[in-house]
Amino acid sequence: MKRQPLLLGALALSLLAAWWASGLDDAEAPPPPRGAGKAQRREPAGSRPDLAALARPARTQGDDTGTELFPVRSFQPPPPPPPPARPTAPPLPFRHGGMYEDGGPPAALLAEGERLHIVRVGDVLDGRYRVSAVGRARVDLVYLPLNQTQSLASGAIP
Repeated sequence: MKRQPLLLGALALSLLAAWWASGLDDAEAPPPPRGAGKAQRREPAGSRPDLAALARPARTQGDDTGTELFPVRSFQPPPPPPPPARPTAPPLPFRHGGMYEDGGPPAALLAEGERLHIVRVGDVLDGRYRVSAVGRARVDLVYLPLNQTQSLASGAIP
């Protein structure tokens, strides 16, 4: 029986606090515009919630990530990964040094660093390149590991 007056007092204090807090919201509301008269009815503050604000996820200050609270998930399998890029031959390590004429089939001079190679059609250089064509304007080489043809221009006019 001693708890009943205590509970009634707590209820009275909470009702008083709620009534006092509702008066604070009205004090902060802007006054109605002049000339509105009695035709305009004033809504109590807080009676109409901002629905657009309720639809947006709550953000903290400085949070611009834009992540959704409940993202949409797809149960479709992920797309297959892109096919790996085809390997390509490395750039030619040779420079065209000119043509070599000794009365036989055409030959070209190729410089690789300090080494000088005299090559004809069919020659294999360092086990990696095979000479497929020799001409005044260019030398065609096949990169053997990938079987890709590369051309080395001489700069001469054919």
